[in-house]
Amino acid sequence: MTRYRGSSKHKNRPTDERKGTFCPEWTHRTPTGGFANDVYAHDWGKTEAAKLFASAVIDPSSKRRYATGNGIAFESKSTRDGTWHGYPIPWESVPQSIKDEWLDNGSITRRALRKYKKFDQADISWAMETES
Repeated sequence: MTRYRGSSKHKNRPTDERKGTFCPEWTHRTPTGGFANDVYAHDWGKTEAAKLFASAVIDPSSKRRYATGNGIAFESKSTRDGTWHGYPIPWESVPQSIKDEWLDNGSITRRALRKYKKFDQADISWAMETES
C-alpha cells in the first residue's frame, strides 16, 4: 500500500537534513492540531497533504505524483521506505500535460500559473504565503 508521510526537510522546523521548499502549515494540520516535530508520530492520514496525495496525477515518465491546492503545485516522490513525501514546486516544474488537464477541468487558474510560475532556488519559503 502506498501512503503519505511528510518530511521534516520541507517544514520550517529544526532538522539535520538540507532544507527544501517549505510546505505551508495548512497542508499538515489535522482536526486536533498542527505538525509538531515528529514526522513519524504525526497523523498524516488526516491532513490536506494526504488528500492531495490521494488525488495526485502520476506522470508516467518520472513516476512522480503531482497535485494542486490553493493555487500552488505539489510534487510527491518516494522516500524509498514505502512512504511518499510531497513539497511545493513552481508551476514551470509541472509537466505541461498535467497543467493543461487542470486548466481544462478548473483545478487551477492562469492567474495562479503566473503567480507561482518560477522562484529562485534560494527562496524556500515562497509557498508559505498561501497560509490561511
